[in-house]
Order: sequence, then C-alpha cells, then structure tokens
Amino acid sequence: MTEYDDPIVSTTLTVRGVKTEDQVREALQALFDVFAELDLGQATFEVTDADATRLIVKHKQSVTPDRDAIAQVLAATGDFRLVD
Repeated sequence: MTEYDDPIVSTTLTVRGVKTEDQVREALQALFDVFAELDLGQATFEVTDADATRLIVKHKQSVTPDRDAIAQVLAATGDFRLVD
C-alpha cells in the first residue's frame, strides 16, 4: 500500500474545558504518547469563543481514532471531556 492508497485525513472532535493556551499545551502533551500508540498523527485545538473547542486529529484514512482512549486521556489530564 502506498501513501496514495491510504491518504492522510482529519477527524474533528469537540472538547469542553480546553480554553486557554496552557490548557491546549497540557492536553496536547498528554495526548502525544497515546497518539503514537494509536498510530495517529498531528493534532491541534481550535479554541473559539464558543463553549466547546475543536480537536483536529490527522491520521491515515485506514486508522479510526479511538474516541474512548482520547476521552480517558483528556479526563485524566484536566476537566476536559469529549462532547458526543
């Protein structure tokens, strides 16, 4: 399989509780090791004035992000939680 057969895509998750630059750094640092285990790539948070923040995760199309694992890491890091 080549990179063209399995392109990079993104999944957007909604997170509550991540609002400041420090919280973004804290959450991303906690997710770093888990993302490596789950074969996920880069991630970023888009913080807005709204109540929830978007977590954008890059990954190969063949990989499905494990929402439960991500939710557990976020909850263990702070008062951060995925929104369904």
